[in-house]
Amino acid sequence: MKIGELEARSGASRHTLRYYEQIGLISPQRRTNNYRDYTAQTLQDLDFIQRAQSMGFSLGEIGEILDAQRNKLIDCADGAKLIEKKMAEIKLKIANLQSIYRYLDEERANLEASAAKQLELQQLNNSSN
Repeated sequence: MKIGELEARSGASRHTLRYYEQIGLISPQRRTNNYRDYTAQTLQDLDFIQRAQSMGFSLGEIGEILDAQRNKLIDCADGAKLIEKKMAEIKLKIANLQSIYRYLDEERANLEASAAKQLELQQLNNSSN
């Protein structure tokens, strides 16, 4: 299939497809006229790339996984370890975000309390004048 069809079927833009080709995530075959020819496997790879990105995998990590799959260097157990590692990273990010959220919530509460005190002082000053 040509790049236009792959773009339509995958939802990825031509720019993205060319970038993925440049960094080795996909590799089209070249026709005699030098046009790119994409296979059904490329469509499957793009689906995997999109799903892996949505799970928090970087393009570098995805490239390593695809390379390992293509060279038959990864099995289900290895895949489970990769997912477990990613889950641990996500859990740490969640903990960090929760900590930031608690800090911001405290700061908001402090600022609201300060604003209420300032308003109260202004009202007292206005009523005494």
